[in-house]
Amino acid sequence: MNVFLRKKIEQVKILNFAALKSDCSPNARPRVKSWVYTGKTPRGGAHTLEAAMSDLVSASGKPVKIPGPDHPIALTRHPARVVVRAGGQTLADSHNALILQEASYPPVFYFPREDVNMALLQKNEHVSYCPYKGDCSYFSLALKGEQGTNTAWSYEMPYNAVVAIKDHLAFYPDKVAEIRAEA
Repeated sequence: MNVFLRKKIEQVKILNFAALKSDCSPNARPRVKSWVYTGKTPRGGAHTLEAAMSDLVSASGKPVKIPGPDHPIALTRHPARVVVRAGGQTLADSHNALILQEASYPPVFYFPREDVNMALLQKNEHVSYCPYKGDCSYFSLALKGEQGTNTAWSYEMPYNAVVAIKDHLAFYPDKVAEIRAEA
């Protein structure tokens, strides 16, 4: 949280406590002055809640962004079965796949781990970061000597905005034979 907002919250807490202490009679209603965030910093600069939220950082110091009108993220459950195949094997078969639609990117299916054949995938050392979703881990496919590097990915500790994709995997369409969704 932005330092300015944190200080304002502390000021409100102190004022509320002082108002309660000023009249301790059992019938007295606490006089609480309402504090409204004016959008101004102590130095007079314009400051919106969105701007304050853009100052968020993760525990590891990476920037954290909140989805909004400029970068929307929508998660919905796919209403039917979705199957992923590669190398003649079924990698995932699910009636519980999620569809993540992020900004103008193509929609992505996320499969619950219990619906993925994890024996065919091996977690590798490749990682990436998305300020909207968090740290991303990658999985490679090893089938009959065929090696598919970074075939799938997973946000194992996603940010709150996309917490539903925790324990789910997604597949790159160009690294598998097919991703077929039933209508």
